[in-house]
Amino acid sequence: MKITEYTLHRLHLPLREPIGDSQVRFVDHWMTVVELHSEAGHSGVGFAIQQGQPTASLVDLKLQFEYSVWPSLVGGSPLGLSQRITRPRGGNVGGGYLKPPIETALWDLIGKQQELPLYQLLGGENPRVAAYASTLDFHLDDAEFRTKLERFCSQGFSAVKTKIGHPDLAWDLRRLSLAKEVMGGDVRLMIDANEAWSVKETLIRLNAYRDAGHEIFWIEDPITREDYEGYARLCAELQFTRVNTGEYLGYSGKRRLLEHNAVDVLNIHDSISVSRAAAWLAADYGVPVSLGNTILELGVHLAASLPECLALEFSDLIWNQLAVDPVRFEDGFAIAPDRPGHGIELDRDKVAFYSKP
Repeated sequence: MKITEYTLHRLHLPLREPIGDSQVRFVDHWMTVVELHSEAGHSGVGFAIQQGQPTASLVDLKLQFEYSVWPSLVGGSPLGLSQRITRPRGGNVGGGYLKPPIETALWDLIGKQQELPLYQLLGGENPRVAAYASTLDFHLDDAEFRTKLERFCSQGFSAVKTKIGHPDLAWDLRRLSLAKEVMGGDVRLMIDANEAWSVKETLIRLNAYRDAGHEIFWIEDPITREDYEGYARLCAELQFTRVNTGEYLGYSGKRRLLEHNAVDVLNIHDSISVSRAAAWLAADYGVPVSLGNTILELGVHLAASLPECLALEFSDLIWNQLAVDPVRFEDGFAIAPDRPGHGIELDRDKVAFYSKP
């Protein structure tokens, strides 16, 4: 099977409500959809999201794609292209064709050629993956936050991650109390500060939450991403919770976290190949992994292929409207589709509705 054609789509997705954290606020997503077509009649689909500003026009996206990506893909084998290793040196750092949307489309094609769902192609056996609700609530008022929690509770979630890091400690404590009030006192509670604090402030806040009766399963990204010594100190001193970080780092940064004993749960969020490599390395250190939000919840396949993935993040975002049959969530579990490839068929009417030139 060889790649012969491509199609690009430029979409604008207004969000149902503002999302964000202690650092950012977004009201929409700009998505690029990449379809790679083979001479055998199969198509593989990948996705990229840009937040905060529009993507380039569709004409410019195509010009960029044909200049920097398409020459490396046309006529190639999806399996061979997905496995190619390049040396990240000099001008090649951050370059190349194997970006997450391209890699996703390639694996989708490979699965369709082999007539296997992606999680099985990656070695997984069980399509069910533990998942947690993620509220992205920092810019919602208490009533809006409660409504969002109630929606997740009705969907069967027993674990939730909320945004904290407000300058006012009382605000954080109130949101944690609301989460337990709505989700139940036995809810597994995670929190995400999005690099809001110093090491000392993190210790003050986590102890304050504990003193208020809140048991925190993990604290995510409390300090700046490359403060490896700081993360090592937090892991050593916060014996009553877990430190989750790594989402903002590439493979090298994830490796440094492990080398510094600076992470309790490694967030391997990245492309399929980089995430699997990071998970292999984390296993060497005896560190479990987690997976952050992935477009159209396609990370369920990756998570289902990893034996030590504690949980997959789910924020119930508008991008799931683009799928004819989205990834299902039942009783706190994500269910990887059993259809060949990643199993997400585009709803062409919705793609047309959200398309922009």
